[in-house]
Amino acid sequence: MVEDGRIPHTKNAAELGAYSRRIARLRRILPVIAIFLLGLLVIASNPDFVRKASQDAPESGDDRLIIDHPVLDGRGPDGRAYRLTARRGTQKNDGTMAVSDALMNIAGNDQKPSLSFSANEGIFRSPIGARGDTVELLGDVNVTTGDGYQFLTPHIAINLADAIWYAKSGVRMNGQDSTLRATRLKADENKAIYRFQNIRMRILPGQQERR
Repeated sequence: MVEDGRIPHTKNAAELGAYSRRIARLRRILPVIAIFLLGLLVIASNPDFVRKASQDAPESGDDRLIIDHPVLDGRGPDGRAYRLTARRGTQKNDGTMAVSDALMNIAGNDQKPSLSFSANEGIFRSPIGARGDTVELLGDVNVTTGDGYQFLTPHIAINLADAIWYAKSGVRMNGQDSTLRATRLKADENKAIYRFQNIRMRILPGQQERR
């Protein structure tokens, strides 16, 4: 018996059915692929979308928020207003903000002179449930008072609730006619009392030094 080489009709029907099913699946997948490619084109045409999303994302799970030119306002126990500004701040959920190029001003009144603090860096703490805010200033801290005095120190801690600030790493005070150096300073703005430890003072006109 010689075969004529023709495929039986049953085989042709099975292959045709499988081919039709593949075509049907491809038609269902094509819209999904088209939507995916369209989304990629939108993202590629707008690079700011990717950049902004990465900037707004928390850093390493610390929930940090980057703020340009932050401004923090408040009032001390004596009613004097204060304002802390900076070039940039990094705030966390616990109320702590680290700032760079910090400037803090405390207004004066009839009894007390104004105060101006500047520093390379600072930390503002406003803990949830705590009694009051605190500020630490670090690196080339410069304090000027409304009555003409200047204080230079590498570190100052300010308790805004008690209106007291400390210089615990050495301080130099410049006046119009004298210069004073001390290892520590505690300034109580409520009582208008500055307490120095280990004082060395220079009287400028006569260049006399005393301890």
